[in-house]
Amino acid sequence: MKTLATPSQTENEAQFDDDAVMEESWPGQNIALAREQLAREMQQSPEDGKLSMAAGHLEMSLENFEAARDAFARAARLLQKTAAAHSSLALACLKLGRRNEAGQAALRAIALQPDDATGLKVLARIHLDAGQHEAALMACQRILRHDRRDEEARELMGEAKAQKAALAENIFANKPLL
Repeated sequence: MKTLATPSQTENEAQFDDDAVMEESWPGQNIALAREQLAREMQQSPEDGKLSMAAGHLEMSLENFEAARDAFARAARLLQKTAAAHSSLALACLKLGRRNEAGQAALRAIALQPDDATGLKVLARIHLDAGQHEAALMACQRILRHDRRDEEARELMGEAKAQKAALAENIFANKPLL
């Protein structure tokens, strides 16, 4: 056990402070333990797609997008009829800049579950990045029909509206070429 000295204590008089030790070391240990446990369980149950989903979510939370993509790709193969597996794969691919792969996975998720918010948000982002504000607006509207409070969908919708307004402004600001 680790001892921590406080300014009012000499090193020899230091008291054990288990809470401080836990706060300092537990998060990193927790992640390492979770990874190890998931790896063991995946070896024991290689056909359990839920374990791959858990591994993917863990890696996403750590912003290890390549590892997350690999885990979600495995989950999507194992859980072919589960929209969340495909939309999670779509998000990881989007984070890696793999727009084609992200779009395909998002479309698969939406085909399985038309109101899959993650898949729709991935599509909205892809459309926004391509300057397709109308398609992005439609994706956001589908999300908000099911969850009016989805802040991320509202932000994407705001971007789409701003993009549409900027395009209209540019059209009217430029004189015809004829």
